[in-house]
Amino acid sequence: MKLFSFILGVLGAILVIGAFSSFIPLVFLGGIATGSIAFAFGLPIFLMIIGATMIYFGFYYKDSNQRSNDELMSIGKWGIIYTIAILISNYVMGKIMFANNFYIILSTALIVSIVAQIVRSHEFDFKLRWFIFYFLVYANTLWIMSTYILPKITIQTGFFSSLVIGFTLAGIVIIIQKIKMKWNSIPWASTILILIFLVANMGSLQDTSLLQAIKINTNTSGMPENSQSCPSAIASNLPLSLNEANLKDLKVTSPQLMNLINSSVWQTENLPRECYKGKYVNQNPNWFYCDDMILSRWEMSSYGTIRYRWYTAVTSIWQAPSGSNPFYQFYDFECENGKKVTVEKGVTNYYVYDSRDGTQIKIKY
Repeated sequence: MKLFSFILGVLGAILVIGAFSSFIPLVFLGGIATGSIAFAFGLPIFLMIIGATMIYFGFYYKDSNQRSNDELMSIGKWGIIYTIAILISNYVMGKIMFANNFYIILSTALIVSIVAQIVRSHEFDFKLRWFIFYFLVYANTLWIMSTYILPKITIQTGFFSSLVIGFTLAGIVIIIQKIKMKWNSIPWASTILILIFLVANMGSLQDTSLLQAIKINTNTSGMPENSQSCPSAIASNLPLSLNEANLKDLKVTSPQLMNLINSSVWQTENLPRECYKGKYVNQNPNWFYCDDMILSRWEMSSYGTIRYRWYTAVTSIWQAPSGSNPFYQFYDFECENGKKVTVEKGVTNYYVYDSRDGTQIKIKY
């Protein structure tokens, strides 16, 4: 355990020195890459805080081996519990899609709080003051992770993101417990957390109408994926966020969209050719739209034989950022020009789609 503490402390020192020495480059890189002053300064500061925490637990925190082992076990236990809670939340959010990021974070934090309270109720009595405090901790952590950390991670699968958030929450809770906050300090700490969260999400608060913020996913009809006219995004891989530069780079956007589509049902016939801010009728001028993806699937009879092939043109819709958040969040798929085609032996034909830019896309079948 002493060797582990020493390694942890050394890695923390390297992280602090690296973040400090690269502070100016990180500020410029963050500002240029994201256009966010908060991220530009927040990234190096966040790295320094993490490094300082590692140094503390590596060199200065002295305790028995048994207690250290208990703490590691606690982080592992709660990391798994929080990960499961995030996965449950992803499933629920996949069924009821919120167009407003403010509601997404609050709903996720509430689900995490309830799951954590269910586990804690076996050892501790319910205390509303602590429940509200931890709910606000979860909400602020989720906002920071979804806005500044997760979009920078190359691996964007739903499980990996849930794992990162779960163990981050576990680590933060352990640190809070080490501080040993007094009972009378909780309301003041909660007030500060509320102010931080509200100010950070001021843009989302411009529209607090719950009915306008909720979009019921078409998949709630119970219709199986292989019978739908338009694909449903895989809930476990949501939420998905990209900044404007990445959205315009189809080499980045296309693989991310492919992760949202059930490849066992749908076949990609044509990748998106353009992502742009709304400019056509019924589009939001502040949102992004990626056009000209063509998908197809088989329509089967009750006997398991082929009836026809279904082709459709798919547009992915990305909700505009809120407040200082520079990332666009995937909202939904929209389909048009759906067509049934019969594939016959010796007959060659084409599915034709007239794209919005006036060109034709022809898919041979």
